[in-house]
Amino acid sequence: MWSAWGQSLSSATGLGTYWGISQGWPLLLLPLALLPWVLRGQQYLLHPALQGLPQDPLSVWLERTWKIALSLLIVALSVALAKPFLYAQMVEKVGRGAHVMIVLDRSASMNEPFVSKGDAQTRQPKMQVAREVLKSLVTQGRDDLMGMVTFSTSPILAAPLGNDRVYVQAALDATEAGGMGFTAVARGVGMALDYFADQPVTGARAIVLVSDGGAHLDGKTQDMLRAMFMRQKAALYWIYLRSANGVSLKQNLADGENIDAYPEVALHEYFQTLNVPYRMYEAENPQAVKAAVRDIAKLKNKPTRYLEPVSRQDLSQYAYWLAWLAAFMLAGMVQLELKQWQA
Repeated sequence: MWSAWGQSLSSATGLGTYWGISQGWPLLLLPLALLPWVLRGQQYLLHPALQGLPQDPLSVWLERTWKIALSLLIVALSVALAKPFLYAQMVEKVGRGAHVMIVLDRSASMNEPFVSKGDAQTRQPKMQVAREVLKSLVTQGRDDLMGMVTFSTSPILAAPLGNDRVYVQAALDATEAGGMGFTAVARGVGMALDYFADQPVTGARAIVLVSDGGAHLDGKTQDMLRAMFMRQKAALYWIYLRSANGVSLKQNLADGENIDAYPEVALHEYFQTLNVPYRMYEAENPQAVKAAVRDIAKLKNKPTRYLEPVSRQDLSQYAYWLAWLAAFMLAGMVQLELKQWQA
């Protein structure tokens, strides 16, 4: 009952949106703070000619300070017992970064190395290289909002767009299980774009696609993705992890070659028609992947505003500190009190 009364009291003040109290009954003790001004706490000392003594301004102010300290002690303890607090809220901050959604390919081909022969580093699975390098991207952007979508045959939301880096790091660690299925690029990119829909445009937006393959997109899918990119105003960075037998996107096809036989080339050409900032990084080894991520980290270093959640804060500790201060003042003034007339 007292808790509900305290909440209604904070709402009645007009500040219930920002602060509240856990229990209201201690506030009934607040009128006791008037007692020092009504009752006399010091003892009387008898003197045959007390009225003949001159007025002492210092004693008058010491008495007032005594009453103020005692009233302050009662008020501070009453407020502390009511347990005031600030509600959880969102605080706007300004930094340098971007809103980044990582779209990571989890198809079976990502378990294969870049080349079948070579040193141990080159023969690392592409998924392992991508995971380690993307972790460095996550740790670099201090003010970025980041999220991640993984895809193979179907897309999966691994981490929603936000400033919780631990969440994204855990999502990257989960990719150690390996991938399976086919490469559904359009569905993965589309899901990532959807998570920009509820966010205000307060900074650069980027889709970082990490994949070793492409996919043929029908006309309806192409139009849908193009409209989503334009609506969300998101740039696209594609880190193309080229396999040993994969086609190079830096070279033009020979005359007479059918582009349908090279889904990576078809996807690259489609991305260039999106009318949004687009850059492709062709990586044939781990060093090239690291270089691409460093480049992306520089490109997205722009001013951005974001909301950071602040948890509920307990304010009773400040009231207790104020009570301790008043108690020390009273203890010191007790030592100054004259107990008897000195001969």
